[in-house]
Amino acid sequence: MILTRGEIEKLIEEGKLVIDPLFEDTIRENGLDLRIGPEYAIYAYENTPIDPCSIEDASEYFRIVKADGKIVIPPRNFVLLTTIEYVKLPPNIIGLCNLRSTLARFGLSVPPTVVDAGFEGTLTIEVVNNSPNPIILKTGMRFLHLVLLKCEGEAKYTGKYLGQRGVRPPKGLKSECMLADEIIRKLRS
Repeated sequence: MILTRGEIEKLIEEGKLVIDPLFEDTIRENGLDLRIGPEYAIYAYENTPIDPCSIEDASEYFRIVKADGKIVIPPRNFVLLTTIEYVKLPPNIIGLCNLRSTLARFGLSVPPTVVDAGFEGTLTIEVVNNSPNPIILKTGMRFLHLVLLKCEGEAKYTGKYLGQRGVRPPKGLKSECMLADEIIRKLRS
């Protein structure tokens, strides 16, 4: 079930859903519009092979930039944006991230992204420029539409990004890939 404005306002009033800061135009008909935060991340190197299975933390592959009000997304490239808002979801609510449709009409997109039930922190979202032109965004502008859905039952978020503030490059997958190798070895024997 997708939550509408009235249900979202009720959760906020009850203290079950936290959006900080909460702007006048954040709560929409069926979700939340969140704003671009003061920093972003972009790849630090070009034409460098990146093997997620060989690293624990990919932050060395990204350059975190303090935005001076403008964020330029190169053609056919992407940036990791963060939200101004710190979000705390209840254990029975998930979020589905969508780019605001006006920005999508300029050639930007957001890969399917789920905010898990019980997550709290600022959101880091990949925004892809599919166009042949650089696209300029401004810090503070609404860019992300977060649709909230009620879950059956409750979950406890235990992920790596709990409580994050600011843009966060991806974690590496070294330990996960080692486990995958072990599973493959067991299946072959």
